[in-house]
Amino acid sequence: MRFSYVSTFGLLPLLLPITKALFPTNLVYEFPNGTWVENLAVRPCGSILLTIATSPDLYLIDPLSPSPEPVHLHHFDSASGLLGITETSPDTFHLIAANFTSTAVTPGSNHIFTVALETGSDTSHISLAATLPEALLLNGLTTLNPTTILAADSPKGVVWAINVVTGDSRIVLNDTLMAPTPALPTIGINGLKVDGSTLYFTNSAQALFAKIEINADGTAAGKAVVVARSPRGASFDDFALYRHKYAFLATGPGNSIYEVAEHGMPQAVVAGNVNSTEIAEPTSAQFGRTPVDNHVLYVTTAGRLSVPINGYEVVGGQLVAVDTRR
Repeated sequence: MRFSYVSTFGLLPLLLPITKALFPTNLVYEFPNGTWVENLAVRPCGSILLTIATSPDLYLIDPLSPSPEPVHLHHFDSASGLLGITETSPDTFHLIAANFTSTAVTPGSNHIFTVALETGSDTSHISLAATLPEALLLNGLTTLNPTTILAADSPKGVVWAINVVTGDSRIVLNDTLMAPTPALPTIGINGLKVDGSTLYFTNSAQALFAKIEINADGTAAGKAVVVARSPRGASFDDFALYRHKYAFLATGPGNSIYEVAEHGMPQAVVAGNVNSTEIAEPTSAQFGRTPVDNHVLYVTTAGRLSVPINGYEVVGGQLVAVDTRR
């Protein structure tokens, strides 16, 4: 989730390098205008959970259906919108519900909910797992182990560890590369993913993709280091990791997917175009999980709500399929 791009991103020319042939894309579904699709989680069966930031609604969609249509799973009355989502065990997910707007947050409104889906069914069971009254705004979410998730607190610039069984929480990471900036005080650390003993994360305010070695409890085993910086006119949001070698990052106002290889090089835009609504302000990405689509990168978008093309062109939030085979 990003908030305001006032100043820096609104004034710089949006010039993104393209050094590889672009991956083909396919629009799976587009919501009505004004819908910001924030994050996604792919079920073992292949259907996809979608969180909405502009309303507290959770949807489920089967991207492999001949005519995909979202199924409304739940409306979270206690929140204004939904943010990160992560799977802790097969078909058991946890998500963030909070109160916020595009320019402000409501401290203390963060809740973690459990969404348990019946295997082979759209039936879901929703329960409250934790509340974090001292958090400012939780954003990205990832799984540390079956009972513990890690949440990025964007305005605070820290990572919380949350036990989804007991509801206990504590700050485990606080690094300068996670902090917001004076120009963008609500959006520091954003997306995050655990890969072995490494935590990868983006910082939208500092326009970077970084990593930090962590211990089994999520605490730091070293200092964070920069892997890559986002191209001018773009700002990394959430991302997907692929085979421990590549990261595919949503570029927000860059309207594209940016590929970073291990150790940070090479880097390239691999899908989308800054002047197109093909991938309209991407917010998150995850690969398919079935033999039919494990090469497909599914991308959610905000529909250019924060930075309209030409100052006026927006579309509805999207789910886009990117074919990563070359």
